[in-house]
Amino acid sequence: MPRTATARWPFVFAVTTIPPRSPVSRSATPWPKKVELLWRRLWIRVLTALMGRARGAPDWSRGPQRVLFLRHDRIGDMILSTGVLRAIGESHPTVALDVLASPGNAPVLAAERYVREVVVFDRRRLRDYPALVRRLRRAKYEAVIDCMVTAPSLTTLLLMLASGARHRIGILGRGNDAAFSVLVPQRPHVRHIAEHLATLAAAFGVDADRVETHPRLHLRAEERAAAEGRWPVAAGAPRLLVNVSAGRSFRRWPVERFVRAIDHLRARLPGLGAVVIGAPDEWDRVEAVASGASAVPLRTAGIRDAFALVATADLVFTPDTSIAHAASAFARPAVAMYVPGTTERWGLYGTWGRSLESPTGELASLEVEAVLPALDELAEHWWDRPHRP
Repeated sequence: MPRTATARWPFVFAVTTIPPRSPVSRSATPWPKKVELLWRRLWIRVLTALMGRARGAPDWSRGPQRVLFLRHDRIGDMILSTGVLRAIGESHPTVALDVLASPGNAPVLAAERYVREVVVFDRRRLRDYPALVRRLRRAKYEAVIDCMVTAPSLTTLLLMLASGARHRIGILGRGNDAAFSVLVPQRPHVRHIAEHLATLAAAFGVDADRVETHPRLHLRAEERAAAEGRWPVAAGAPRLLVNVSAGRSFRRWPVERFVRAIDHLRARLPGLGAVVIGAPDEWDRVEAVASGASAVPLRTAGIRDAFALVATADLVFTPDTSIAHAASAFARPAVAMYVPGTTERWGLYGTWGRSLESPTGELASLEVEAVLPALDELAEHWWDRPHRP
């Protein structure tokens, strides 16, 4: 089980696209942003040129070898990386897998046995950078893995250079090939980000088209027991978890529509117990939805408390956040709401679910009438199951 830090809370695959009433507005990139992008590309080229390549391919059968996977971003990204992390960590008995994580997503791996250690990196704490570099160098990593499978990252390249690893592993054809000693060809036939990430397992002799790379999470026994005790329903009654937090304003769905959605499901599922959760800065919305729908608002002290509620729910309803990815990881039937053009890469994956897209770039443009049919399917799915595992 990995050593990690504590952080605060920050498929049958189906996509339904609601016909747009108006096109998504996309303004031209302002010139300061263009300058920033050009400057970043320049630095990526400079760093790429500075990085020498190791000679020869890694021999994973040779002794114990430490490998560092870079995943210093969001909670959902870490969840969707658990499939490839598991494939790499279990690929050879000689491989000891560490993960460099952010304070927010480090707790995701707290119960994953294929990870040896979680190294927490807070990019905002500049004074900690020298200590991080010394720690990475002392570890003597044989290889470091770039998690950015669709576009290069300046921060990731800096961390790869700081690691001092002999081998640098990345995806071919993203404009920074010279930075890597081991390049893995892209798989043009894959679509979801979890499948793109799984491509990296090929560097360890794993056939990504054959290995199980769906995201999966595990809970400690005490975490599951605590969540079971918070559900305000009789034994055998359906449990609905509703998450109202969306991270960004354009992914917020109106309170009154959440209320109507819960009422609609309760009419289809008598005895339904509904719990509403959300981030601390959206607690007013949590209480408003719970009050309007006669549901129970629950605070979660940390992201793993929220994960435990997802794992013990029968049904999940949420906008596009880490909770949707947690539903995939725990194989919980779900309806999730997205803005246009995001479901193919970021939608529900590896579980029964319906991924809905709004007609415009604001989730508020998704009317409740467009969501109710998916909720009807969710209710029918519950009735068709003999029991909840």
